[in-house]
Amino acid sequence: MRAIIPLAALLPSLALAAPQCAIADTAASTSKTSTSSLANVPALRRIAASGAQLTNLGTVPGVRAVFARAGQRFQVFYVTPDGESVIGGVMWDAAGENITRQQVAKIDGVTPTVVIGQADAKPGELIKAAEATTYGPAGNASAPRLWMFFDPQCSFSIRAMQQLKLYIDQGRVQLALVPVSILDHEDGGLSTKAVLSLLSQPADQMAAAWSAGRVNAPAADAAAKLSRNMQAAGQIHLRGTPTFLWRNAHGSEGRLDGVPDDFGTLIARVGS
Repeated sequence: MRAIIPLAALLPSLALAAPQCAIADTAASTSKTSTSSLANVPALRRIAASGAQLTNLGTVPGVRAVFARAGQRFQVFYVTPDGESVIGGVMWDAAGENITRQQVAKIDGVTPTVVIGQADAKPGELIKAAEATTYGPAGNASAPRLWMFFDPQCSFSIRAMQQLKLYIDQGRVQLALVPVSILDHEDGGLSTKAVLSLLSQPADQMAAAWSAGRVNAPAADAAAKLSRNMQAAGQIHLRGTPTFLWRNAHGSEGRLDGVPDDFGTLIARVGS
């Protein structure tokens, strides 16, 4: 499947490393080192002169980390020990942890405060909430149905769709795609634009439109449909995308948050 994921307006590589595009639920604060003080570092003078506000993020082994913000855009720079050079980008440790993301979480406004739902949904409410959404079915209507709440800009949602395509084509599952918008804070509002475009498509064409990466002008009723989908997201207490819901053969509901290690195991549980 092809999909278009525009670069975020903010630092692109601060994307979450978990198997789910998560909704941030906290925002931390930190005090700022003055721009004038950091501007004394030779390699930072030009950045400060451009009007950027500089914040000292502390020192990681061998280098100082500095956060530079100009309006709604920001970047993290790592200053060499002699202060003569900076490297802009993201630092990872040997265990694969995103050090940069951990550092910028302390900056006001970088980690947004967004909460959908406050507790676990009650038994029997998951599928009911999903059925009230505007969704796009993909696959054989007689196959067991698997619901997927997704943000079209979420790389993990895209990965999940790619891996599910085989099971859809084999007729083993019908995927009900429920588009929601949770990543506007990372992509400058592109998530909402993409969702409104998908909700303007005929239901049976939603999957193909997402695959093609088409973003068209929204229909008049698209915003109302998105509002209902976000209401359903609140009812199931969505924590991120993709989120999967299904009904087992004996009537109980199943839920999985994120991309599973083995979709075959998941599909075997749907309707069985």
